[in-house]
Amino acid sequence: MPLSVTDRRPGRPLRVLVVEDSVFFRSQLRRLLQQDGDIQVVGEAGDGREAIVMASSLRPDLVTMDVEMPVLDGIAAVRAVMQVAPTPILMLSALTRHGADATFAALEAGAVDFLPKQALQGDGSAANARALRERIRALVEDRAHRVPIGPVAPTAHTEAYFAERSLLVIGASTGGPALVGDLLAECAAHLPCAVLVVMHMPAGFTGYFAERVARHCALPVVEARDGDVLVPGHVWIAPGGRQTLLRRGTHLELEIEDGAPQEMYRPSIDLTLASAAKRCARRTLAVIATGMGHDGTAGSRALHAAGGLVWAQDQASSVVFGMPGAVVNAGLAHEVVSATELGRRLRHGR
Repeated sequence: MPLSVTDRRPGRPLRVLVVEDSVFFRSQLRRLLQQDGDIQVVGEAGDGREAIVMASSLRPDLVTMDVEMPVLDGIAAVRAVMQVAPTPILMLSALTRHGADATFAALEAGAVDFLPKQALQGDGSAANARALRERIRALVEDRAHRVPIGPVAPTAHTEAYFAERSLLVIGASTGGPALVGDLLAECAAHLPCAVLVVMHMPAGFTGYFAERVARHCALPVVEARDGDVLVPGHVWIAPGGRQTLLRRGTHLELEIEDGAPQEMYRPSIDLTLASAAKRCARRTLAVIATGMGHDGTAGSRALHAAGGLVWAQDQASSVVFGMPGAVVNAGLAHEVVSATELGRRLRHGR
């Protein structure tokens, strides 16, 4: 069911429903969200059942949802809210295996993004709180102010999508986990290229994500490690909190490094694609998918200039059109493709 687009008047604060069983964390979250004055917490629920009632009656612009709650947990609440009052839902979860599994289950149920609770506590919490507010703005405002973008001429040989490429790089951020999970589940078992997923995801979550996706993918899926050799028909998930680059020895290999503290994204799609442009540009296809910001644009420019191929996800199927939109607006996308069409091409497997 499509998400509703709230009729927001200019200047009206974004209306957020906070769902959290901890009174202390609920209070902290309310304070962090309302700090800039353009976000208003219009309701607070202490369990999933209250969340369903309040989402239906208040019709907020966005819901922040705890994973573990009494009466009704976050996963069941997400399913119900998406039935009665489709709304963008941002999950807040514990950085544990159980928390990660539950978070990915909530994303599969219809939530659009997640953030570890630990990011809003302790050192760095102020910066992470600013990032949270920016993410909420992007999730709501991108959906409310969409402008159609004209068609992009398709590349030649449109049915030989992967046979001419040795590497497929999928870059994503906000809205990415659910999309990437769906796309990888569509992959043909005979896909003739290696797949590298670079997604903005915290350290500790990418390993769980790889394990979960592997259950539904016809190809082997693992979290990337330094020195892994890229071979056709395998999927690597770039580890969160680190940078994933490509290097050439006897074979094309992955190089995993910590990266610099000042780098905004770890992993960075730009850095991965820039290394691909140097090592295997003409054999690389990059897909820039849903996400806020513009990570992937500089890397796509380098890849494009070196003879690589770039696709961007279309606006209609993106949770946030920031990243693919930046690539399209820069004139770097050879094609603009829907999520459905991406899945069809992966299923075709040629």
